[in-house]
Amino acid sequence: MAELHIDVHNESAVATVLLRGELDAYSAPRLRQVLDPLIKATDPAILVDLTALEYLDSAGLGVLVAALKQVTDRDGQFGVISPSPIVARVLQVTGLFKLFTIFSDPAEAQASFGLAA
Repeated sequence: MAELHIDVHNESAVATVLLRGELDAYSAPRLRQVLDPLIKATDPAILVDLTALEYLDSAGLGVLVAALKQVTDRDGQFGVISPSPIVARVLQVTGLFKLFTIFSDPAEAQASFGLAA
């Protein structure tokens, strides 16, 4: 089992959360702990980079969907950057591809969130 690595980078008012490895029932609570304070910020703006995510199960999806809902409820912005092919397939099969704002790369995401690339 590949461990989940989580790196957070803050640029201006946008937090980018880079995920590497596997997001599953075991690692989902760790991601929730990282996202919670970011969500509770004033005007939350969160980008989750899925480029290096190798696996995503229903528990991981649940954390991402809950974060999207909480950020949206706070009139914030939430987006996903470049899901890996395996993760993109999971999002398509579950129908969640339509729910998330998905960016092809960090520059596109930052521009959409009002940051210069």
